[in-house]
Amino acid sequence: MKSLKHYILVIAISFLPFISILTTPLAPHTHDSPVHFARIAAYYKALTEGQLLPRWAGELNYGYGMPLFNFIYHIPYLVTSIPVALGGGLVFSFKFALLISFLLSGVFMYLFSLRLFKHEGRAFVATMLYQFAPFHLVDLVVRGDMAEGYALAFIPLVLYTITRSFEEKNTAQNVVLISVATLLLIVSHNAVSLVFFGVAVLFALVFAPDNKKRITALSALALGLGLSAFYWLPALIERKFTYGDLFMKDMYKSHFAPLQNFFIPNFTNNGTLLTGGIAVTLGLMQVIALISAAYLLYKKKITGSHNKLAWFAIFLTLAALFVMQPVSEFFWANIPILRMFQFPWRLLNLTTLSLALLGGVVLVWKKIPFPWLISISLISIISAGVYFRPPLGFDRVDEKYFWDYPLNTTYFGETDIIWSAGPAGSYPEKRFELASGTGTITDATKKGTIHTFTVHAETDVQVVDRTQYFPGWRVYNNGQKLPIEFQDQNWRGLITFSLPKGTHTIRVVWEESAIRQIAEGVTALSFICMMGLLLLSSRKKQHA
Repeated sequence: MKSLKHYILVIAISFLPFISILTTPLAPHTHDSPVHFARIAAYYKALTEGQLLPRWAGELNYGYGMPLFNFIYHIPYLVTSIPVALGGGLVFSFKFALLISFLLSGVFMYLFSLRLFKHEGRAFVATMLYQFAPFHLVDLVVRGDMAEGYALAFIPLVLYTITRSFEEKNTAQNVVLISVATLLLIVSHNAVSLVFFGVAVLFALVFAPDNKKRITALSALALGLGLSAFYWLPALIERKFTYGDLFMKDMYKSHFAPLQNFFIPNFTNNGTLLTGGIAVTLGLMQVIALISAAYLLYKKKITGSHNKLAWFAIFLTLAALFVMQPVSEFFWANIPILRMFQFPWRLLNLTTLSLALLGGVVLVWKKIPFPWLISISLISIISAGVYFRPPLGFDRVDEKYFWDYPLNTTYFGETDIIWSAGPAGSYPEKRFELASGTGTITDATKKGTIHTFTVHAETDVQVVDRTQYFPGWRVYNNGQKLPIEFQDQNWRGLITFSLPKGTHTIRVVWEESAIRQIAEGVTALSFICMMGLLLLSSRKKQHA
């Protein structure tokens, strides 16, 4: 019951930054909220049109479509689909998703910290430092980045399940819990989940009590990677068909922040301390925790398991600071996957975790007075108070515009297809037409990933479906598969195909490419392995 009270307290405190957001019908003005409104609508449409795993957004890009959700995270939009299905608007659904991510991050961080520290005071302080790290709130109320919010929510859950596996005997159950938590993490955000997955692997290697526990945790993480293969494997392999690498290859160069700005508290969101409109401060109590830890480790005042945890947290912090500085430019220039982060300051997500753990180690001692706990927590909360109201204000949003959004919702060519001439600039007069030859097209229907029409060809004809081609699109003529031409210079990147004279019933259908079939097969096999492990464990118990 006592622990329940602490969870309720964490949830209640976590509502504070959202009071101003929830008490107005207006939308918080954030960097990414307009594209999120459009994506929420597109994702929900894709679900209702029958895409159980949305990959194609058919109405975006002036109806030419794009493989948006083949590359964009799913968890945030699955969450927003719940209130939309219940009649909620896009603005409310966006706020709902931000709030849920923040509440979950608080609950899961306290759950993990309590298991890790075995001390309610340390767990509570670590949770407050985690929740009210300035960048955590900047992510939500300045950037409007729902996905990073969910990555921050699920990494403590992953670490909790790993820590639990070190202490519990039910190996099968622990493997399942770690795997499912890892799945949730990876499907939350592209780049940040990659970093946090690495943190989870390192945590398992460093803190496992023996090799058996270490192998169990690492195997479970690998199984979670397999469960999420349906998402990350196509995103990695098929990104070569987009302009993302070209447009983002040098972006990192203009987003290194001055080192001193990480350590200067920015209580007023002072523009001179921002980088690309982003406050990069680590946080007042977080900096105090870092300095205190360095001093106490030098004096050898931190001992036992806390010593290892303190060094682990400092290593993560220094690694993040290094990668966020120009001195690391060699790595950014030569490691393509690193450029997926776009902005070096995005690694502040890592310091949000590491400095919270460090605070739990050094800011709290065994017999700490309760007022001291309250003071640390209040300072952490108040120092981030500038973000209790969106610094960029609020907007009145025409939701109808976003339900019929004509643009592509990406900034840097992440889903612009290389065979096209770039994003569309207007709606086509005709969705289907004859590029050459004589004939007519009748009975045309377009529903997301299925287009049907009849071609009455008086001569041999070439037909164009004004849909961007991407691997997975197929054309069937009276049930027979036809070859697709998508590099015709007159119809760059569009689906075109040839037909002989006669009448033809055409279906243009979005199906899975070879790599997506393989990825979904890996996911299915991983799920079967997970269920088989549970079944085997259950049978062993019955015969014990």
